[in-house]
Amino acid sequence: MVDAHALGLGLVFDEGEHRVVVISHDCDLANDKEPSVECIVADIVATVDPTFARARNVRRLHLCYTTGEGHTLVLELRHDARTVVHTAMFDAIAAAPDASVTLNADEKRALKQWLAARYGRPAFPNAFESRLRRKHKGKTVEQLTGKLLEPYNAHLVGVFFDLDAARFQDLDGGEPYVLRITLAYDATEGGPVARAAAEKAASEISDLFTSVYGKPEDAKEIALESCVAVADTRLSLADLRKIDQWRLEYISLRTDPPEGFLPVGETPA
Repeated sequence: MVDAHALGLGLVFDEGEHRVVVISHDCDLANDKEPSVECIVADIVATVDPTFARARNVRRLHLCYTTGEGHTLVLELRHDARTVVHTAMFDAIAAAPDASVTLNADEKRALKQWLAARYGRPAFPNAFESRLRRKHKGKTVEQLTGKLLEPYNAHLVGVFFDLDAARFQDLDGGEPYVLRITLAYDATEGGPVARAAAEKAASEISDLFTSVYGKPEDAKEIALESCVAVADTRLSLADLRKIDQWRLEYISLRTDPPEGFLPVGETPA
């Protein structure tokens, strides 16, 4: 807490409720030409919410540290809590990381991908986005899709859209986007349970798209050619280069009016 106050973070830092996480890259911290250090003042939360784990959410991340006693310390990071501290201030107080907690490789990878996803979200064509926002029973299709996926979030590593040749094209009215959806599930930790959950989600999404847009051969806006569950261990780098991740947290956290970013992101943890 002393360091937090010395760094000028005292007004937003309460001992026992927050921790300061340095998010600047290790190499930048050691570089004399870097004038500042980026930090996030993170909230301590009781338990992990799967919706915010593994970089699933663009705005919020639940990060798990391990304490010296073997307990789990869960921090909630938010991009709006980012702050910049001059490197000289760190040098002046000889600030050092808290050695009583550690971050394992998987959690560190999730942190990196969460930070990168905010700036690396690929965009879908405007015409496709517009068609995905078609209203059905009072909500848009993207909202309904996000709602369908919510019960299965803990088992899903990512939701990927493949538009093939139309990936970067705004198609004219009457010419449908041929869409293939891949639900990647956690095969290592989830096993058969995760597979069953992903397959059920795929079936429900298929029913939704057929109900709204019609069968693929009849569709005029979006023709859902397939929606399948695939183990994350089966997705190759070649596969990932052809598809884009659809970030369903955009649905659950969307403001009204919508904020200026798209529901997509880079490869998940």
